[in-house]
Amino acid sequence: MLCVRAMTSPSLSHRALKTPPSPIRRLAGLAQEASQRGIKVHRLNIGQPDVESPQEFLDGVAGYREKVVAYEASQGSQRLLDSWCRSLNRDYAIGATPSQMLITMGASEALIFAFMVCCDPGDEILIFDPTYANYIGFSAISGVRLVPLPCSIESNFAIPSREEIERYISPYTRAILVCNPNNPTGTVASDGELEMLIAVARERDLFLIMDETYREFVYDGLRPRCIFELAPKDPRIIVVDSLSKRFSLCGARIGCLLTWHEELRKAAFHIAQARLSAPSIEQAAAAHMLDTLGPLYLGAAHAEYRARRDVAVRALSRIPDVRTYAPQGGFYLLAKLPVGDAEDFATFMLTEFSFQGATTFVAPAAGFYMRQGGGKSTIRIAFVLNQADTEQAIAVLAEGLRAYQERRAGRPADSL
Repeated sequence: MLCVRAMTSPSLSHRALKTPPSPIRRLAGLAQEASQRGIKVHRLNIGQPDVESPQEFLDGVAGYREKVVAYEASQGSQRLLDSWCRSLNRDYAIGATPSQMLITMGASEALIFAFMVCCDPGDEILIFDPTYANYIGFSAISGVRLVPLPCSIESNFAIPSREEIERYISPYTRAILVCNPNNPTGTVASDGELEMLIAVARERDLFLIMDETYREFVYDGLRPRCIFELAPKDPRIIVVDSLSKRFSLCGARIGCLLTWHEELRKAAFHIAQARLSAPSIEQAAAAHMLDTLGPLYLGAAHAEYRARRDVAVRALSRIPDVRTYAPQGGFYLLAKLPVGDAEDFATFMLTEFSFQGATTFVAPAAGFYMRQGGGKSTIRIAFVLNQADTEQAIAVLAEGLRAYQERRAGRPADSL
């Protein structure tokens, strides 16, 4: 008699089970379904600007004339390395040369490389909570443990004191990771705070990983700051950078890792060799852009994001019982809502609510917190839509919040 055994499959790795879904994209399917129902979805959930990419980049793509799209060098295109270093030195006078730089597939790959070369599995990196949600995914991929230091909306998410930071350092701590300006909070570290972090890294024998993806977008009289201006050629410091946000090139996936630690750069380069190279056409186009783009593009983008920030803050401040602040940099802010569960509210907005044929897609902020229960009533808003659309999106959000509260109180809402 033939014995039929139940079909089973091998279990997944701990790494696979520990890697969380992106809180930024988790509700994207619901947004797509809302669009298919004919509802206009205002997307404030993700840092995808509607600012046009530079024509110089598109000209670089159009001007690519190679007959074969071949692998680039693992370190990166020599032309792009040269162009990016010239740009950095023009703006910050840090003395960078191509030998300190590695071109990566966006800042994300640079961060994964940094985690892997600074840490062994089980080692720790200090981060400031709330944090960029994908850091949590990178830690799961690399086997690194992130240790969150709590920051609060009451202090506009300022970096904690030196005493508080040192209280979290353990024998397993290998690095401190700072996003400056911060995603998701928009907080900009002061020179004093950066100098304190440099001092802690030096005295406690740690790496300092600086994610400067949003470096140029600082407001209210602040000036952009590269950490190497304060600590020239310090081998403990690793700068992660990207063209994605600065030039509205999210899909081009071009970033870099910059360090004066030669052994570390070589180790990251060996990992880069294993993945072969970053995209060839995008590197060629990026080099053309950096060689030919004038200052007007970034100036106009900076002014536009500042204006969008002001529109978003004013609109949110008009909604009863919503708590927010004016971020000093980047293009995100957090807003605390008068709801018990922001994810339930965000889901309601996409599945049950529309106002004048529209709804608003926001990111529940709990996914940006590592602390249990953090951000449960908070959302992240990306002010990536033009000013009129931002104003309209938050007006729809206000109507949705009123409808949600009435629904939860058991009263009918006329906006549903």
